[in-house]
Amino acid sequence: MPVKMTIFRRLILMLFLLILPILGLYMYSNQVSVRVVRNEIKESNLQHLSFLLRQAEVTVEQLMLAANTIGRFQVIDDLIHIDEKPSNYEKVVIKQDIIEKLRLSGASSNWTNQFTVYAPAAGTGVTTLNSADYGAMFAEDAITKEWKYRETSENGVPVKQFVRHTVYPGSRIIVEVSFTADNIRNMLDQIKLKGKNDPFFYHPGELPIMNRTANETLAEGVVDYLNGRKVDADRAESGTEYVRLQGRQYMINYVKSETLNWVLVDYVPMEYRLSPIKNSSLLFYACIGMLLAMSIAFALLLYRNVQMPVSQLLHGVRNMERGQFSVRLTNRQKNEFSYLFHRFNQMASQIEQLIENVFAERLRSKEATLKQLQSQINPHFLYNSLAFIKSMTELEEKEAVIAMTLNLSQYYRYTTRVENQEATLGEELELVRNYLTIQNLQMQRFDFELDVPDDMLELRIPRLILQPIAENAILHGLEPRMEWGWLRISGERDGAGNRLIVEDNGVGLSEDALEKLRIKLDTPLDNESGCGLWNVHQRLKYRFGPEAGVEMSPSPGGGLRTVLHWTDHENKGGPS
Repeated sequence: MPVKMTIFRRLILMLFLLILPILGLYMYSNQVSVRVVRNEIKESNLQHLSFLLRQAEVTVEQLMLAANTIGRFQVIDDLIHIDEKPSNYEKVVIKQDIIEKLRLSGASSNWTNQFTVYAPAAGTGVTTLNSADYGAMFAEDAITKEWKYRETSENGVPVKQFVRHTVYPGSRIIVEVSFTADNIRNMLDQIKLKGKNDPFFYHPGELPIMNRTANETLAEGVVDYLNGRKVDADRAESGTEYVRLQGRQYMINYVKSETLNWVLVDYVPMEYRLSPIKNSSLLFYACIGMLLAMSIAFALLLYRNVQMPVSQLLHGVRNMERGQFSVRLTNRQKNEFSYLFHRFNQMASQIEQLIENVFAERLRSKEATLKQLQSQINPHFLYNSLAFIKSMTELEEKEAVIAMTLNLSQYYRYTTRVENQEATLGEELELVRNYLTIQNLQMQRFDFELDVPDDMLELRIPRLILQPIAENAILHGLEPRMEWGWLRISGERDGAGNRLIVEDNGVGLSEDALEKLRIKLDTPLDNESGCGLWNVHQRLKYRFGPEAGVEMSPSPGGGLRTVLHWTDHENKGGPS
């Protein structure tokens, strides 16, 4: 039975054809590549050391530049004449100001450093150190204009550090800048992390500064060799030495720091750096040529059998992302992609059918939600109306009871016509007028005004969209206010944009309360919050889109200003 050459088997075969020649060429190249190109290794290592050392010297030069600029600070003159200041408070302020400037000067360097400013004439100074003995620090034999490596003490702990002084003309001030050997050690740690190097700083007569994971036995052997060769840091520039340590040959490279007068040393085992270069170059190019030719053949195979079908799949998926669920794929080759294309077509067909079903279901759900929201408003108004009738009956206000009963019957005659969930704005305003008349009979301490343009009265809006807003204005704005109040409902139209504004001079709401109410309008309704405003806001969004809704703000009259806004998409461009 013949073996079916699937894409996977073709890939495996091509990999074998690719690996076997490379393996043979590598074995032959490894046998002939035994000579070392010492100069290339040496130049590469010396350049690497010079680059790393230059980075350190740049940091040191930044500290020197900072020390040179400190004397130009205006506040330094105040330190020189600090004894002339009448109060200790002024002296403390001067020193604190200098300390802040010293810290800012040191912050420009990524090395931990310390600055000290000493005014000989005043016999005082300022330092970023924890403590300072200015007399000892700035004694004549202690001042050095070149970087000096010395041992000092911080909190009783011996510390090795580099120090340098800048003496301004006439010994007006002396600036000392210092940094500990730990900065050099941190730099060496970073160098070692990036490769197999094991660098250290060397100076005759001083203990070397090594990285924290250095092979101390090997490093001491290198130091002994350099001491025996009498490599002088004062005269050395750069060089390379070869030495045998612990039975292995090492190449030692060193570069002198002109700034610190120390030498950066690195040693590497030669076997790690040997590589076949000259004799294997032709074989290398031949291998690359063969690899290139085979790669082209392999790429063509992948393109024909993998890339093209995958591109078709991607094109089909992108069409589905754009909503084109009628897309179908075809594949003339008989391989695994044929099955994928077949399943993709089935999936696209099923998704297309599901989308149609979901769309229809969403329309039914949307209609049901609108009816549910409207049904929540009807009892809300009924409870308030019945409570009013009860109150008026107890007070034997026959006229008010009759008015409420008549208006309530008109209201339910209006709302029980469920065959149409919309009404004209004029019908909604008439309902609100009846409601406000009833409330005015009850309270007898507010006026109301309806001012809506005639060209808006025929606009189609959801039923009971305005009455809950007016009800909130009465119950929560005007009723708690003991003085005479007013309520005004106005309308505005700008092109296809419509606005109904309900404004009162009631008690209003604080900014915090308003913000909480705005948040509630866009959150799911719970059992603890009212539903009037929320229902109006959500119904406007359902009917006119997400840009519609309810907005609230303080009224210039002291109460609340509620705006219902929506865009009439069916009549964009405004009325004719």
